[in-house]
Amino acid sequence: MGYQFKQQESLTTGVQRIAREQLSQAILELKQSEQNPHRAIHEVRKQFKKLRGLIRLVRSGLGGEYSRLNVWYRDAGRGLSRVRDAESMLESLQKLRERFPDSTCEELFLDFENKFVTRKQKIVDEWIDLDLSKLRDQLKVAYESIEAWKIKGKAGQVLSQSLKQNYQHGAEALKKLHQNPDDNLFHDCRKRSKYLLYHMKLINESWKPILSAYIVELDLLNNLLGDDHDLAVMTHLITGETETFQSSANVNRFQALICQQRQEFQSAALQLADRIYAEKPKAFARRMRVYWTLWRDGHSD
Repeated sequence: MGYQFKQQESLTTGVQRIAREQLSQAILELKQSEQNPHRAIHEVRKQFKKLRGLIRLVRSGLGGEYSRLNVWYRDAGRGLSRVRDAESMLESLQKLRERFPDSTCEELFLDFENKFVTRKQKIVDEWIDLDLSKLRDQLKVAYESIEAWKIKGKAGQVLSQSLKQNYQHGAEALKKLHQNPDDNLFHDCRKRSKYLLYHMKLINESWKPILSAYIVELDLLNNLLGDDHDLAVMTHLITGETETFQSSANVNRFQALICQQRQEFQSAALQLADRIYAEKPKAFARRMRVYWTLWRDGHSD
C-alpha cells in the first residue's frame, strides 16, 4: 500500500511494514548503484528522510529507541549528502536559467555551469571510494532489526502528540520568519513542513479527500522552500569557495539574479505557509486524531 497506514493494521504492524518497504527500496537502489550512483544516492537519501518522518510520527511510542534510530538515519543520510548536493547545484542552476531565459544571460549561466560541473567532478573524484556496499550491508541488518520495533501506547494519542509537536515547531518557525527573515529559520520551517508532509501522507487514508488536498499544498510549499534553500546554499558556495567562483567577473550579476529569484520563492512560500499553519497546534492535532479514530472505527463514510 505504500507510505501510508492501513485501516485494519495495528500501529506497530503499520510502522514495521512501512519501514521495511523503505529499507527494501534503499537496498535495491544501492544494489543498482553502479549504473547510476547519483540517482542511487538521491533515492536512498529520500528513503532515509521518509523513515525519519515515520519514526518521528510515533516517537513517544518508541520511547528511548527513537533517538537512536533518528540519529542513525540522519548520520547515514549526511554521509551521502556531499555528492548529492553537488548534483543539486546543477539542477538549481538549470531552474534559474529557465527563470531568466534572456539571451544576454546565457554567457553568464554557461560560465557558472562550467564552474559547478568542475566542482562536482572534483567532489566525485574525492568520494570515488564511497563504500555503498558497506551501507547496503548495514541496511540489511537494520531491516532485520525492525522486527523488534514496538509502539507503546494508544495509537491516537501517540500520533496526535507528535503531530501537535511538529506542527507547533513549524508554526513557531513561521512566526519568527515574519519577524526577522533568516536563512536558518527558512531552513527550519522547511524541515518542519517536510515532516508535516510525510505525516499527512502516512495518515492520508483517514480522510483522503481533505488530506490529499492538504498534501498538494504542502508539496508546493516544500518545493518553494527547497528551491530557496538550494539557492541559499549556492550563494554560500559562491561567496565561500573563492578559488572556484570569485575569479568570475559575473559574480555580482549572478548573485543579483539569485537574490531576485529567492525573494519570489520566499514571498510565495510565506503566503502559503500562513494558510497551512493557520490553525492552532492543539486544534490541528485534535482534528487529526478525530479523523484517525473515526477511520479506524470504520465510520469514515
